[in-house]
Order: sequence, then C-alpha cells, then structure tokens
Amino acid sequence: MNRREMLKYLAALGLTPLLSGCEKATAAVDPGGDSKQKGSTDEMLAARKKARRHTRRIIMNNDGNDARWNENKPVTPELFLSKRTQGLVDTQVDAIFYCTGVTNVHTHKSSVSERQTNSGKGYLADELAKYGTDTLGVITDFCRQHGKEVFWSLRMNDTHDSGQEYEFISAFKREHPELLVSKKGAKTPVLSGRWSAFDYGQEPVRRLIVAMLNDVVTRYDIDGVELDFFRHPHYFKAQFLGEPVTQADCDKMTAMIREIRALCDREGKRRGRPVLIAIRVPDSFAFAKAIGLDWEQWLKEDLIDLVTAADYLKFEPWTNLAAIGRQYDVPVYACIEQRRLVGGGQPETASEEELWRSEAYRAWQAGVNGIYTFNRFDPYDKIFRELGDPTLLATLPHSGKESMTTRSSKGMLSATYWLINGNDFVK
Repeated sequence: MNRREMLKYLAALGLTPLLSGCEKATAAVDPGGDSKQKGSTDEMLAARKKARRHTRRIIMNNDGNDARWNENKPVTPELFLSKRTQGLVDTQVDAIFYCTGVTNVHTHKSSVSERQTNSGKGYLADELAKYGTDTLGVITDFCRQHGKEVFWSLRMNDTHDSGQEYEFISAFKREHPELLVSKKGAKTPVLSGRWSAFDYGQEPVRRLIVAMLNDVVTRYDIDGVELDFFRHPHYFKAQFLGEPVTQADCDKMTAMIREIRALCDREGKRRGRPVLIAIRVPDSFAFAKAIGLDWEQWLKEDLIDLVTAADYLKFEPWTNLAAIGRQYDVPVYACIEQRRLVGGGQPETASEEELWRSEAYRAWQAGVNGIYTFNRFDPYDKIFRELGDPTLLATLPHSGKESMTTRSSKGMLSATYWLINGNDFVK
C-alpha cells in the first residue's frame, strides 16, 4: 500500500500518523501498578487463562518460506500445504505458529503491511489470491480442519533485508530511513551489518507494529499472535551504538505490549473467545531488559499468555524457565534450534536427532509445558513424532549436554555479537 493509504488506515484506527518527526506520548499508564487487563472483563481474563492451558506438545514455527515457489506446477492451496503442513496431521504438533514474512512485508493480504507478491521473486501470493485466499488463510483453515491451534507469528525486527540489495528493502523503509537505526554502509560499534532494523524508540515504528497486529487479529480466525522478539534481538538505537538501553526505552516497549493486549482483548470480546499473545524472547530477564524487553514486567501485569524462550542464545538452564512459568502461571516452551545444539552451521541441514531428543528430554524433565521447534520444516521429520512425548524420549538414544551460551560462543551464537557487554549475562 502507498504511504497515503497507510496514514489513512492508521488515522481510522485512532493511531498516531506515520509522519516524520510526529511524536506523541503514549497514554499514561502506571508501569508499576496492578494493571491486570485494563479494558478487559474478568470473564475474558478467565477465558484467556483457560485457553492458555491448551495442550501444546510441540509448537512448530513455520517461517513462511513455503510461500516461495520454484516448481513448474500450477499453484493450489493443496500443493502449498503439501510442502510443510499436510504431513503434520498425525504428529505431536498441536500448534502451528505461521510467519508470513519479514517485519512489514508479508504474503497475507493486508491493508497495512506491504504484500510480498510474485513480481519475479518466486512467491505464490498472486496464485493463492485466484482462489480467494492467501498463505495465512490456507494455514488457518487447515488448522481448523485438523484440530490444531494457529498463531500468526510477527517477526518484530527482522533484518534479513540488511543483507539484500537495496531494492529488496520495503518501500516503507526506503521512504522513512529516519525510522531505522542506521543506513547501508554505515559503521556502528555493534551490529553494523543489521542497519535496516527499525528503531523502536520512535513512536511511528510502534504505531506501525500495533496497526499490523490489529489488521490481522480482526480479519483472521487465528487463536493468537506471537511476538517473535528473537527475529532479531535488537530494538533500540543505543544497542547499535554500544550505549545502555534505558528504562524509558523499556517503558515504551511495555506500553506497546499493553496496547497489543488491549486490542487482542477487544477482538476476543467481539468474537466470544480469547485471542492469546505469545512471546519468543531471550531466556535471561537481565539480558532481555538490556535490549529493551522487560518481559518480567509483562508477566507481572499478566499481559502475556505463552512464553517461548531461547534460540541461538540460551543463558539459563531449562529449570529456570520452568520456574518462571510456575511463578507467573503461564505455560512455557523450550525453543530448540539446531545451530545452538551443534555450535553453528546451517539451520536446515540434516537433523542431529539424538541432540534434539536430548535437549527436548532435558526440557521436559525440567518442567516446561512443551517444545518449540525453529528452522525445522520437513513435516515427516522424526522430531515431530518424538519430541512431544517425554515418556517416548526416555526410551530413545540421547547424546550431549544441555546446550548453553558460553563466553567462547562465536558469531550469532555469542551474546557479544548482539550486545557490547553481552557476556556479562553469561553464567
């Protein structure tokens, strides 16, 4: 959509227009007070608490690259589902978290975010549109037919586009470079190669995120939304400059989470069943807060329904995550990502099955509520028939220790790659 359409839509929602330099203060909310679901009813809170306790043996994150098409076959919804989804019917996967693209470019039909269509880039959005649907619609229908939960997964600050040619950067980012943390070719003390990140310190960025979520929540029959803060874990310009992210920055992010909670509850009331909010975050409260994510505060305010922790970074043993879940009465899920298990490499290489089993078994023994898989997409992979059953895992071969981030971890697996003093948070 063009900028004028974007502004018109945001204005209709009562959101701050995305104008350069247009900063409006977020409505004042007592950050330390008991703000349990302001604007929501006791009934909605009770329904959320019941829904959050659904069984999710395995949550499968699908990054949406099944929407890329390089086959010489007519595209149909059935053929799309055959790539990563149909084979999950008789597995332990109870929920699919479906990502339709990078932060503000998506393959679902949207009146807010930009749409990734074919345009010579190998996407199937145009073909599915001929059937009156899109990627998120097809996945949602599949989950409804087969008794699985479906969440829309929003990558909160995906910077894969930093490594692409400039023509692949979203039109919105090109039109609003002032909302990014840096510019192509500029050097920063940390994360120079991720210059295309949105700067969440700026109000228009947060308005855009809220608007995109509102657009999806009000139009798709999903069970919830996932705020994927691990794609990628950088939100404020200070982090790139090697400077401290402030409490004021954390408060801005928390205020945005309150807004997202409110919009999900409004839609839950309208449809008569709750819209859940899941987060995927660093498992260390301290590290997360150092990059602007005060998710302990979010739990204190009961803003969040599900927590998934870890990815290529993992600071705490799974017992710590399980204890957080018990303390705040939220289900918690152990994210397993192969690069962390093997210390690098490509995420979609042949599965190291014994390492996956071992990590999942240790997480179950620690007391988590389920397993979350990332960057594993073959629906016929054994892991989708094993990792959700701790009794079965106990009988299968195991190998390796529980994976952890260490001071000697390299590249993206290192805390100092993301934060200048990241190793201060390593146990």
